[in-house]
Amino acid sequence: MRNRKWMRAGLAALVAVPLALAGCGGKVGNQTEGTTLPTASTAPSAAAKKEPIKLTMWGGVPPENGPQAVVDNWNKQNQDIQVEYVRFVNDDAGNLKLDTALISSQPVDMYMSYDFGLYEKRIKAGNALDLSKFTDYNVDQKMGTGASLWKVDGKYYGVPTQKGMSFVWLNKDMLDAKGLKVPTDWGMDEFRDYANKLKGDKVWGAAQSDYYFNVPINGSMLKQGLQLTKPDGTSAFDNPQTVKTLQVYSDMMFKDKSIMPHTEQITSKPALDQMFVKGETAMLFSTNQIFRTTNNVKDYPRTFKVAAAPAPKVSKDQTDYINAGGLGDVLSINPRTKNPEAAWKFMKWYSDTGMLPMAAGGRVPSSKDFPADEAIALMFKGVENTYDIDSIKRVMFGSLPLGLSRLDKKTGIEQQVIYDKVFTQKLTPEEGAKELARVHNENLQAAKK
Repeated sequence: MRNRKWMRAGLAALVAVPLALAGCGGKVGNQTEGTTLPTASTAPSAAAKKEPIKLTMWGGVPPENGPQAVVDNWNKQNQDIQVEYVRFVNDDAGNLKLDTALISSQPVDMYMSYDFGLYEKRIKAGNALDLSKFTDYNVDQKMGTGASLWKVDGKYYGVPTQKGMSFVWLNKDMLDAKGLKVPTDWGMDEFRDYANKLKGDKVWGAAQSDYYFNVPINGSMLKQGLQLTKPDGTSAFDNPQTVKTLQVYSDMMFKDKSIMPHTEQITSKPALDQMFVKGETAMLFSTNQIFRTTNNVKDYPRTFKVAAAPAPKVSKDQTDYINAGGLGDVLSINPRTKNPEAAWKFMKWYSDTGMLPMAAGGRVPSSKDFPADEAIALMFKGVENTYDIDSIKRVMFGSLPLGLSRLDKKTGIEQQVIYDKVFTQKLTPEEGAKELARVHNENLQAAKK
């Protein structure tokens, strides 16, 4: 028994000696016997490998339509800053979800705004970082004059990354058959003439959703102010150009029968992009959004070439027409982010080169430093021969004057009701123009109270 106690005591002493030496900082490594023990300075550290900064970017585009490829490309190139894409649906519910996340503990480092009203609201609520603190990127020089329309109180709180204009898609084979050239500059009279000549058996001359009725109207008034008002601050909608636009559309519906009557469109709710690729309409007034359909020749096979023309002015000889739409997809930084410098680094990269995968869905980069040829190649990859590339380059990457309407949402909704009445012949074009101005003036006055 005594031998066992002695053995346990001896083992305890052997263990205690090196621990005591290590604890008191003695030079164990200089002992003549035993193994050199690691000191604090030579021991491997778990903190030696720095954890990457993690950022979240919220946007309204489905991840498979470009955003996921964007962040994947960035993450491969920047191991120290990793970005996650979070999708929100760009509707009332989706924007509320984003706004709630911005003021809560949810991770939102960067986010997109697609509407000026929401963008301004987020700024006023303190949810967008003032970018003037960064001096190594000149937004005006990079994006052109249209970018300044996104300034609030003379400052940028986001970078407008893409051109968001409306234009007319054309079935070039149908134009060729009628001996018509792809328009490069036209007005509503020429638009009506083309539609009338191109209509045929089971083929509309033109098609468009309700939204595009106001594109020529707004484009004629943007020169007067972002709020579409006269110098005295009253509505500019009651003018001869508004009347003419409403009259031309009415004539196309009820006289020429070259465009689907409004009541029929409301009732049948046709998929206009599919009508176009099926050859059921020769022209389609739309935006770059239908690239997803025209490029998808597997699900929507077509044999004709697609061309593009700018949105028609009210009158061809107008020199002050501004294409409504302007720059958009404004990327902002949440001022609550813990990593503003890292977010800014990503934003610069995204704006100048990083958003290239978004081009496949038709999003046209606004930065002058963006490799346009690469964007075009990606837009039409595999279907190059099904487009009149020159006409699309001219419209989408040309120098058309762009403007941004700041018409309030309430007025826009109320005006749509008036368009419905005009195009169901409950109001004449003259009466419609006066009504458009009336509801606008009411809301302008209400905003001052």
